[in-house]
Amino acid sequence: MTFQNPLEHEGIAKSKAQSARNYWLTISRMESRHCSLGRQFHCRPSDSRLGGQLYCHPSMADGGCDDESFHHPQSGVAQQQLRFRPSLSCRRKGFVMPRTIFLLVLSFALCGLTCTARAQNPEISGITGITKGKADLTVPPNTPPGKVWRYGGGPIFQVGPRTAGFINGIQEDGTGNIDFGVGMDAILFDDLSKIGDAKPIPISRYEKGVHRDFGKTTTVIGIIVGGFVPFGAKQADGLPYPNAGTGFGIGYVILYAVDERGGFDYRETKKHSFQLFQFSYDGKDFLILGKEDVERNDLLPNSDWVFGGYSLNSAIPDGQDFLFAMSAGKKSDDHDDRAVAGVTRWRHGAKGWRPISFTPVTRRNEIWSEPSLIRDMDGSLLMSARSDGSLGSRVAFDVAVWRSTDNGKSWKQVIYRRKCRSESPVSINQAADGTPFVAANLPPLMRRRDILCYWPLNDSRTDLGELRIARDLRGEFGPAPSGSWWRADHPTSAIVRLADGAWHGLLMYRIIDNGEIEGSAKPAPQTGCYVEEVHSRGPATEVWKF
Repeated sequence: MTFQNPLEHEGIAKSKAQSARNYWLTISRMESRHCSLGRQFHCRPSDSRLGGQLYCHPSMADGGCDDESFHHPQSGVAQQQLRFRPSLSCRRKGFVMPRTIFLLVLSFALCGLTCTARAQNPEISGITGITKGKADLTVPPNTPPGKVWRYGGGPIFQVGPRTAGFINGIQEDGTGNIDFGVGMDAILFDDLSKIGDAKPIPISRYEKGVHRDFGKTTTVIGIIVGGFVPFGAKQADGLPYPNAGTGFGIGYVILYAVDERGGFDYRETKKHSFQLFQFSYDGKDFLILGKEDVERNDLLPNSDWVFGGYSLNSAIPDGQDFLFAMSAGKKSDDHDDRAVAGVTRWRHGAKGWRPISFTPVTRRNEIWSEPSLIRDMDGSLLMSARSDGSLGSRVAFDVAVWRSTDNGKSWKQVIYRRKCRSESPVSINQAADGTPFVAANLPPLMRRRDILCYWPLNDSRTDLGELRIARDLRGEFGPAPSGSWWRADHPTSAIVRLADGAWHGLLMYRIIDNGEIEGSAKPAPQTGCYVEEVHSRGPATEVWKF
């Protein structure tokens, strides 16, 4: 569990010696699963800039602490302030604060009471922490000679009673081309410790050619996301689930004109379409049943919607259908890519899985894209989305959540928190017990993605809760090797059952040196796909019955 006390928070330190500067400082978090305080307090500032602020690495255990004031960084939350004596010892062996002995005693007492209460009531839910492991996948085994390919990530889904999978994006590094997706591989696994041993199943690859209007071209392959009915799944009445062992995936394909060096500008799209896949799994083999190119305005026939993007998370089951978040614009709009985030309903038919309807959630012309969708513990739906700031730079740093209590027929925005994330992907996710949380990158208010953080939603789903750190890459790894900055981004989650018979809440994201994307830097040792477990205290959610 996570136990709060006045000494534990991520904050902004303002030194007397340098009152004009703000220092980001991380205080080691309390591991309250054992009801004990963390023993390290790392507060020596580094020499690396983070948006005009000097960043303090949590991994630095040496160095002293001056008289500091620490403020809680969460936007919209009343600031808390603590002042420490200059004699405070900040060493690896622990710390002693004579002025706070009473607070420490009180913290332990409250922790004991909280632990007892939760032991007596195991139904209480909540996130207790997220693992911080090494990369699960790095170099695709089928990388062509002379190419520098690395795995990135992709949404996870259940494929069998005790088998999960994901379709992993492959990026070519060091070309200076932002988000140069060159292909996708399917990865099946039943043990978190053996993901790296899985044999990749090729799904798609990029193509180079010559266009009569654009000259030399290349395609860029987007992450394939979709839904899957697991092999062996049963309905609530115990009967076999219709279309069990089948699913769909959709990914974008963008055509770019390239220069003599093979470079392209990701903003200069020549053509943008979708690839729609039909998948199957029989308990042994994961197969592609069909693959077709679909124009953006043909995805939903007899509709005025032009689809531009899709969810960061896999589709969620709804009866015999799937609900899948997508973004779209009206054909009648001046710009048909004006993004409205909403929910599509997918149904299986003679041609496999196809969308049959789209329900807009956000207002038109507000540019909300990359939506994500979950079903909350009470059966309601929660959706989040990302704004790119096209209609106002401030919204690019905000977090918004919408809620539907009638299974997607109507929606209401229930959370809006300003200036609490960087200009980067944001998603709504779930722990194994169903606890919802929003994941994004910590400010400063720019594109930096060195810190991946998350906020569990409060019980009433009206605000974000405590800000927590999932990964602090500068603190863990030091500066990015290229001299640029780290990216820990595109977080996505799923609840799946594995070989141990237990349901696991998983969080996937990518780590990469930004110099590999926007420059010619070689891959960092940490570059790759990360699959972590989100630990929670409540009973696990059974997404499917077997």
